[in-house]
Amino acid sequence: MKTLLSYLGNLKEYLIFSALILISLILIFQNDNVQIRFIRVIAVNVIGVVQSGFSIIPNVFELERENKTLRETNINLSNELSLLKEAKLENMRINQMLEFRQRTNYAVVTGKIVGKSLIQTRNNITINIGENDSVKIGMPVITDKGLVGKIVATSASYSIAQILLNKDLKVSAKDQRSRVDGIISWDGEGKIRMKNVSKSSDVIIGDIIITSEYSNSFPAGIPIGYVTTDGTLDNLFKNIELECFVNFQTLEEVFVLKYLSDDDRKNLEKKFNEKSK
Repeated sequence: MKTLLSYLGNLKEYLIFSALILISLILIFQNDNVQIRFIRVIAVNVIGVVQSGFSIIPNVFELERENKTLRETNINLSNELSLLKEAKLENMRINQMLEFRQRTNYAVVTGKIVGKSLIQTRNNITINIGENDSVKIGMPVITDKGLVGKIVATSASYSIAQILLNKDLKVSAKDQRSRVDGIISWDGEGKIRMKNVSKSSDVIIGDIIITSEYSNSFPAGIPIGYVTTDGTLDNLFKNIELECFVNFQTLEEVFVLKYLSDDDRKNLEKKFNEKSK
């Protein structure tokens, strides 16, 4: 109690001043004098202007809350938009693959790439289909655009395929227009080349290169790429550069053709080559 009285004693000047102001206001508002009424009107207008000014000052904490909510909503919408775009692109790819599947003469198995190397001299892809899906070593791997490579290893649920960007993969090919034959291989430095093409051969820029019937690993007629240079001379042969139809950087889904090389033909050619040595 003493503390309270001491505290009030310290504030007595302010309390008296506040009481006098309150009494003055009461007397002013009870007075009907014209001058007092005029003062009241001015006072009310001033208070109104002041309140109006304060009302346009934004509530900082409320704005911060609203901004946080808007940011969260924006992130959620961005994620949903990204998922919708991804679903649309996947749907387009699946439709293209279904159309190709209906056009091809061979039975195919559809697989998704789950592993990929593109920066080595012997690049491969890993596919999420294997022996349980009737995939076997030696089967060609393609897309609706063209040749990808061939299967070189399998397990029950996965397969590994050599791709065209692998120095060990050689493909017998031909110019679709002029029927000139050659061998497709990767130089290990970013270029797909068609070799063993004589310097007098009719190969021009823009020609489409396809697999040939001389290949025992791939069926004839699979598109590989198109000619980008008409060939630098390497002794008696042209060294022709190609651009692949398949974009290995963006490749996600592939087909495995249920096609295997002819063992009878392979054995005959092997025997003949051994005898010729």
